[in-house]
Amino acid sequence: MKFKRLFQILIVFTLMFSSVGGSQSALASTNSSVQAEAMVIDRNLNFWDATYIGFVNASIHEKWHFDFTETHTFVIAVSAISGDLVPLLTLKDSNGTPLASGVSTVTSTQPAGNYSIQVQPESGGGFYVLTLREVIQTNPSVVTTVSPTTVNVGETSVATVSLTNVPAEGYTSAEFTCTYDPAIVEVGTPVATSLFGADPAVILNGPQNGTFIFAIAGSNGNKATASGPVFSFSVTGLAAGQSAVSCAARVSKGDNILTSIPATGSSITVTGTGPTPTFTPTPIESPTPVESPTPTSLTPEASPTATSATPVDVTATATSSTPVETATPTLEVTATATLPVETATPTFTSTPVASPTFTSTPLPNSNLTGQVLAGKPVTVSLYDATDTLVTSAATNTDGTFSLSAPAGTYTLLATASGYLSAEGFVTLTSANTTTQPTVTLLAGDIDGNNVIDQFDALTIGMSYNTATPAAADLNNDNVINVLDLELLAQNYRETGPIAWQ
Repeated sequence: MKFKRLFQILIVFTLMFSSVGGSQSALASTNSSVQAEAMVIDRNLNFWDATYIGFVNASIHEKWHFDFTETHTFVIAVSAISGDLVPLLTLKDSNGTPLASGVSTVTSTQPAGNYSIQVQPESGGGFYVLTLREVIQTNPSVVTTVSPTTVNVGETSVATVSLTNVPAEGYTSAEFTCTYDPAIVEVGTPVATSLFGADPAVILNGPQNGTFIFAIAGSNGNKATASGPVFSFSVTGLAAGQSAVSCAARVSKGDNILTSIPATGSSITVTGTGPTPTFTPTPIESPTPVESPTPTSLTPEASPTATSATPVDVTATATSSTPVETATPTLEVTATATLPVETATPTFTSTPVASPTFTSTPLPNSNLTGQVLAGKPVTVSLYDATDTLVTSAATNTDGTFSLSAPAGTYTLLATASGYLSAEGFVTLTSANTTTQPTVTLLAGDIDGNNVIDQFDALTIGMSYNTATPAAADLNNDNVINVLDLELLAQNYRETGPIAWQ
């Protein structure tokens, strides 16, 4: 019986200080100040799904270390095997910064590096079994991580949104719809990485009411061909509580189809009430009193003394004069009577001369044909040397057109809403048909200023998931979204009009 009792004690010690169920050994020590460690050597897929035994209570926490040589998506699960333990797990990086946390399980995607998982009781205490399992994903997904996962009110964490298992053909664009609790946290402006290449076209719709849409498209043929972070944004604590932070995604391979992919979210815990601002009043110096000026007594000046002047007699003495008669001139007019003399009026007889008649034969018009390719209806116009419109016509569904105009040299212009125009010169000869080379219009000039840039993308962002303005609906499917941004991005930074020759 004594031997059996000793054997049972030995089994308990073995469970406490060693890992079981895997092909990798682990060292662990437990006391009030030293945390348990599982030493991971040559970490690779041969050692996934190993199980480890540990013990925690209110005074004992354990930390298990592991290394990655490449990016992995994994699940760490802890199950209590004794006591009333409810385990709380915290994933940390090599600097001890929390990356993710959860009760009983943590799921995360992390690149190559050194990590640890800290196990402590959410409540209770006792023995537990820990399992590290890699999630073998064959389908693409989007993963949102938050670091750190716990902040005080007023402090900021960083959320990172990543694509995993990106197919070999890559993604030309992606749309992310992110949600959070606006009563607990506020988010900052997303910042794109280079996963979609240099100078990607990006748009932001929101944030509003706890959600925002971030869309990105590779410019000028660039695309995402590898897994990794797409963008990040700040998350600042507003009030104590917990908020889920998650981004769903739809992706495009350039085939004008959006496909939803699975999403894994995260959460952030905000603690405390934030620091109370302390205001130190700055004393205001009392102004130095200014002496009032002493009034100066003014001696009144003596009023000028009026000088008595001898009055002048202004009464004129009238002089009586005898009026002299004025002679009235007399104008004598002698009227001479003149007898009118009749003047003979000459009479002219004109013989009418017949006016010559000119008959003009109109020259036959010339024909102009060609093809303009675009994702929307196109109008082709001819202008003369004075920039006066001579004729115009809409292209057929396949982009072909035919115009008729008199012989001459014209400016030829092709336009479509939201596209850079094409312009060239054409000379038509009498009664002949001229065929213009095929031209392709470039999508993205939404504001019509002959430049495809971020201002055009901004219009898409402001009008996201609507149908107006029509110029922003570049693929003409009656909804403005990332597929229109994708078309714009293909021609990002291009200018017009396009030379049509």
